[in-house]
Amino acid sequence: MARSTLLLFILLSSTFASYSQVSIKDSSILLPNLKLGISAGFPSKDLKKTFGTSAIINTKFEVKFKSQWFVGAQYNFLFGRSVKDSAMLDELLTDGGGIINANGEFGTFEMLQRGHHVGIHAGRLFSILAPNPNSGFIVSAGVGIFTYKINFNNISGDLIQLNGEYSKGYDRYTAGHSFTEFVGYQYFSNNRLLNFYAGVEFTQAFTKIRRGYQVDFEVNDPRFGQRMDHLFSIQFGWMLPLYKRPPKEFYY
Repeated sequence: MARSTLLLFILLSSTFASYSQVSIKDSSILLPNLKLGISAGFPSKDLKKTFGTSAIINTKFEVKFKSQWFVGAQYNFLFGRSVKDSAMLDELLTDGGGIINANGEFGTFEMLQRGHHVGIHAGRLFSILAPNPNSGFIVSAGVGIFTYKINFNNISGDLIQLNGEYSKGYDRYTAGHSFTEFVGYQYFSNNRLLNFYAGVEFTQAFTKIRRGYQVDFEVNDPRFGQRMDHLFSIQFGWMLPLYKRPPKEFYY
């Protein structure tokens, strides 16, 4: 699947590039581009009960049409160290706050945030306060799949309870569909040397814990029910435009 997706991306990029040999400065063009960025994520609603602020790596592939409308796909990787929910470890922790390993000693571990957000979106460019018709303010909306869990980094490697299949009873693995809105600004320089975007994104995810078992939950625990996870992020990144420059004209 990954190989097929990569091949499709290469073919689309080559096709768009061959048809986009026009000047970005003078007119709105068909403009495929790859966006790579990073953002700070601030949770609210149920997500805030599990995690604090997170870092996010953003990747987007978009195609802007001459009409100034664009479509795209995105993948975001969420990570961080601020984990608020540790109730699943209550029966494992000693009075000193540690977990005893198989050798009767304290093991070393840490709890980390891990999440993924994939989706598709569509939006429009408004060429205001821009150096060319392909830059300006952008707004978009999309749908996707939002997943996350608590990752137990078993540093000492000797805590059997947090290894492999056992860890699934502790990790709060959660997933569901999402809606996302983005408002920002993108800048394509006329000489292709400086291309960046910045903006804010708001995600509303309708999720549930997808594990059938959590060590500290009863079978009918309401925490297995529907969750409302909100995430607000501030993004900044670079863009790689995938178009060819028009051939230079020479006069004799």
